[in-house]
Amino acid sequence: FKQDYQFLAPPTAWDECSPTADWKNRAPGQPFFSIINFGVTHESQIWEKANDSLWIDSTLQVKVPPYLPQTSVALKDIRRMYSNVKVMDDQVGKVLARLEAEGLLDSTIVFWYADHGGPLPRQKRLCYDSGLKAPMIIRYPNQWNKGHVDSQLISFVDFLPTILSLAGSRVSGPTDGQAFVGKFMANQPRTYIHGGADRFDEKYDMIRAVRDHRYKYLRNFDTTKSYYLAVQYREKMPIMKEMLRLKETGGLDEIQSQWFRPKKVAEELFDTYTDPHELNNLATSPEYKNKLVELRNECDRWMKSIDDKGLIFEPEYVRSIWNGDQQPITANPEISLKDNKVSITCLTPGASIGYQISKGTQSPKAWNIYTQPFDLPVGSSISAVAHRIGYITSNVIEQ
Repeated sequence: FKQDYQFLAPPTAWDECSPTADWKNRAPGQPFFSIINFGVTHESQIWEKANDSLWIDSTLQVKVPPYLPQTSVALKDIRRMYSNVKVMDDQVGKVLARLEAEGLLDSTIVFWYADHGGPLPRQKRLCYDSGLKAPMIIRYPNQWNKGHVDSQLISFVDFLPTILSLAGSRVSGPTDGQAFVGKFMANQPRTYIHGGADRFDEKYDMIRAVRDHRYKYLRNFDTTKSYYLAVQYREKMPIMKEMLRLKETGGLDEIQSQWFRPKKVAEELFDTYTDPHELNNLATSPEYKNKLVELRNECDRWMKSIDDKGLIFEPEYVRSIWNGDQQPITANPEISLKDNKVSITCLTPGASIGYQISKGTQSPKAWNIYTQPFDLPVGSSISAVAHRIGYITSNVIEQ
């Protein structure tokens, strides 16, 4: 579950959800699922840590992608990014050391991943590989598969079925993803992965992407807009200010100027093997017509399969799912007790239901997820809550 300012986490999502949440707070012997966010590599830390000492040498030669300038301002921010990565790596090491000290490391599967590509200009928020391609490392108990590089096409929607597969469970009900490892690993690896972008902070656009192992297809739905969108948050970054300055003074080369083209083309096609930075559009080349048609058709198929709502203006779409301008409220759960068996229902479709069993003055902190009727211990009381994502949480009902 992505916890961010756009989403209110359902009370049933986590036992704990705060900066102090910790697996140590679980019941003795209870298995745990924990997500730890390392904010030091966030985009904002490029400018907020601008005056901090670097973790790398200030003269270290760093790789600069061709779409970024190599001025002293730009190089300082790129070195800052690498320094932040080193700090993050140290923080991850401390988590692994703690798991080892507590005797948990070789019974715990550790996923390390980023939630998007790089934080620098022309990376985050875009559907080029610099924005979509995210690093991931998995450490299995007893270092199983140590050093293996997996060449499968993997998407974030695959995380849910994969984690369940590793735990020995199969997904119940429809899902967009497929397990890429574990007991219920998919029989066929992915042929394509998909991506999209609609809102860039305060700016709107609509881009869809399809990628196979080698080729990337982009469809730009609003060709009247520039590739570059003036996002205020990103423009706090010194390297972004530097690029805008160089743009105004004619200091960007032909490659660096591509991002600032005033209008987009409807389709883009890139060979990521020979052109990893996606700078040479092949969409109009007769040699690649068959690949263009293949990925174009896959884009159509995928958008239809997910009932893509991108063409609906966001406020209009919100009103359609809310049936007006007021955020709907999840219906209060209804508790029924028959022969000491508890059943809980909620009239809001798609809502999750949580319950707590209390006895005397002892009240649990976390909500259990209701899946089926259960026995109520003698002398106990029960509380229930319901929440549908996008709705206001129901009242807590006690009985």
